[in-house]
Amino acid sequence: MLRIDGRGYRSYRVLRGLCEDVSGVGVCVRRVQGDPFAPPSVVEARFSLSVVPRSLLRYGVAVADYLLRVLRDELEARRRRLGEGHSGFLGVPHPSPIIIRRSALIVRGEMGVARVWVGLPSRRRRVLGEEARWLLLEAVPGAIRATLRRAGERLGDLEGHVRAWRLQEELRSRLPRLGLVSFIGDGSILPRRCGGCWDSLPGAVPFESPPSLRVEVETECCGLVTGMGIKRGVTVIAGSAFHGKTTLLEAIASGVWNHVPGDGRERVVTIRSAMYVRAEDGRYISCVDVDSFIHDLPGGRPTKCFSTSDASGATSVAAAIQEAVEVGAELLLFDEDTSATNMLYLDERAKPLTRRHTVTPLAELARSMKEKGISLVIVSTGSLPLLAVADTVIVMEDYRARDATSDAKSLAKSIEQGKGAYKPPRKRIIKHVTGLVKPRARAGMLTAKNLEAPLPLTNNIHLAEESQLNALVAIAARISKEKGRLLAEVVKEYEERIIEDPSWLGESPGLGEVRGLDIAFLANRLPLAVMRPSRD
Repeated sequence: MLRIDGRGYRSYRVLRGLCEDVSGVGVCVRRVQGDPFAPPSVVEARFSLSVVPRSLLRYGVAVADYLLRVLRDELEARRRRLGEGHSGFLGVPHPSPIIIRRSALIVRGEMGVARVWVGLPSRRRRVLGEEARWLLLEAVPGAIRATLRRAGERLGDLEGHVRAWRLQEELRSRLPRLGLVSFIGDGSILPRRCGGCWDSLPGAVPFESPPSLRVEVETECCGLVTGMGIKRGVTVIAGSAFHGKTTLLEAIASGVWNHVPGDGRERVVTIRSAMYVRAEDGRYISCVDVDSFIHDLPGGRPTKCFSTSDASGATSVAAAIQEAVEVGAELLLFDEDTSATNMLYLDERAKPLTRRHTVTPLAELARSMKEKGISLVIVSTGSLPLLAVADTVIVMEDYRARDATSDAKSLAKSIEQGKGAYKPPRKRIIKHVTGLVKPRARAGMLTAKNLEAPLPLTNNIHLAEESQLNALVAIAARISKEKGRLLAEVVKEYEERIIEDPSWLGESPGLGEVRGLDIAFLANRLPLAVMRPSRD
């Protein structure tokens, strides 16, 4: 480092690929920034996890998540202002309350691999050799050693973190055998402090299952756990405004991921193949078979390979349903506040008013969808057509759940619904994807030089943190190479590779785990992607 001291900033490039062992921590420079104001450099650190009991290392995802949270604090404590731009920056991404695989810290057997952002220091774009040496050979390994020391000293916290992860994994694995798609544990705190906040609402009413819907699950790690089971089939969550309907649905949606202890939702689990569906006016659609929902359009426009660059609310919902089912969704979540109402139900009393009906709502198709293995959870203030096809009706009052299935059936007994036949979509092939130029995630949006408008990734409420958005950006840059392959095959392969090693997507510390459904969500909305039906 002293050899390049005082030289131009680009002299730092000689560090790329260099590695050194510092008291048991192997430090390697993986990426070197070209300018002090550019995104920081990436340094990889490898270290032994001898302080962590082998019995815990079996649960590497949970251990890595815990260590990352400690490491972030240790790096922040060592961060200094050492010059211009990002000089002296040390950090890893801020993890949300979910426990997922991240490129920032991976557990491999009895070894840990951390990737850290380091702002190589400069003044007037000149190398500060001594300060750079301190950052790379003292600050980074020092933060790693302090992280391991804290983990050893607070072994009870680490064990609790792992136990929470194990409980959620065990509960989720039991759902299919119990005939459930989701489970909400008694005592859970479902409301968040504010819209978009991670932390739970202070003083919120703890969730309590109605006796008729309560399920008891005996777990190996944590004994008996009780809570409300959401059964396979059609579930309607009804009730007045501001009583917790949407809060319950959002908790179910977030249950596809495991949560940290103390989050309030760490006993809420949902099958991984769940997808929240919402209206997205103006979105792009490429050759989606929406014929089960949309038909008889003016001018004879085809709906078995429906394409548009400016979808309506109804067509966007229909397309989102079929796109999710195409790649394996087994549970679809709807909220009347964010859905196109005409896609949810039709008031039979008003039907004679119009002679042509171009939309077949979910209320007509729900039973057929259930027969084909697709469950639905729908938030509705109280629509009789939906109540008529529901297997379970939950009414939320003052954030308390009540089983109102019998009452709902009595109210809706005169309604004839659910006679429509649902047809699953045909799988599609990626015909062409134009590569994105300099794609980035900014404020929840995917931007690129060759995109006319930003793509709102946050319309997918299953995405909980920026690292997941970054992963989708990296995928968007790769997917242009998959021409001629089935979309369902591509997203499955990508999901498996991310589970095996999230750093497969790139050298950045800022990459997090996403599901195949999340990848398909992105691919289907890229206006530069063209699909065609498979011939199978």
